[in-house]
Amino acid sequence: MPKILMVDDDKEFLSASKALLIAKGHKVSLAHNAAEAELLLGSESFDLIFLDIMMEEADDGIALAQRLKKKNLKTPVVMLSDVSKVTGYDYGKCDEALPCADFLEKPVKPAELLKKIDSILKQK
Repeated sequence: MPKILMVDDDKEFLSASKALLIAKGHKVSLAHNAAEAELLLGSESFDLIFLDIMMEEADDGIALAQRLKKKNLKTPVVMLSDVSKVTGYDYGKCDEALPCADFLEKPVKPAELLKKIDSILKQK
């Protein structure tokens, strides 16, 4: 049973995602900010992480992704955000500044979330 960490300050998104993923056989842990995520990552291992870019601070997700890369964490990270709709900036590219396996633009449709999970976990 794959273990997934969802990190987002949107409680409704987390709740809906958790219910969907549990129904599909995944084990899900939730973090509402980067600090909670780091605590969980310090005590548990995960198969996949979904990480919102903007939480308490505008770059919390980016900063956390960079810290995880420096720690050599091998768990794939999928970045989530709707910031490009607000700013016009395209965050949809994973690179050195935004270390991730992939990117999803919010709002994420349930089928799209499940498809991304299957795709990333098959690559592991």
